[in-house]
Amino acid sequence: MGTRYFGAGFVAAILWATIAHAAPILWTGPTVTFTKANGANPSLAANQDRLTANVWLTRGSSQGLYNGNQEGSFSHFASPTGTAWANGSLANFASLSYTDWNSWAKGVNAGPPSTVGVNAVAHLISDDIYLSVKFTSWTSGGAGGGFSYVRSTVPEPAAALTFAGAMALVGVRHRRRRA
Repeated sequence: MGTRYFGAGFVAAILWATIAHAAPILWTGPTVTFTKANGANPSLAANQDRLTANVWLTRGSSQGLYNGNQEGSFSHFASPTGTAWANGSLANFASLSYTDWNSWAKGVNAGPPSTVGVNAVAHLISDDIYLSVKFTSWTSGGAGGGFSYVRSTVPEPAAALTFAGAMALVGVRHRRRRA
């Protein structure tokens, strides 16, 4: 009958769909630093941390963070839309108490400047992604809206996905003998 090739790409897609929808996604990859300088235009992509298609974190010249994809400015107890925040470690994401950013920054902590150095977890609700966040600077007093943080990134591919990808490159052949 000839040689048939098994679709390793199909297997990888099925594995990805199973893994991605079976549980929340934890961004445990290497950390990166995001910085928005004082006075920088928050509507420019360079001044937004575009985490996903749904969540772009930024800040105006004062007040708190907002989602530049869905909001034009910060709104108390609502911004950044589509996120929830908690103090703690990504390793304990499931047992943390999440709240809106404003309540986290001013209620759980003593104000946005006091979040600098705090280990926190952000939940990107619509994507069901959890990532670690640690603010490293916060400009207060309406002095330009600068801020920076270190956050985790998308993890390295899972071993199963790496194997499936390797299979796609090499090709898996099933042979049938001619009758």
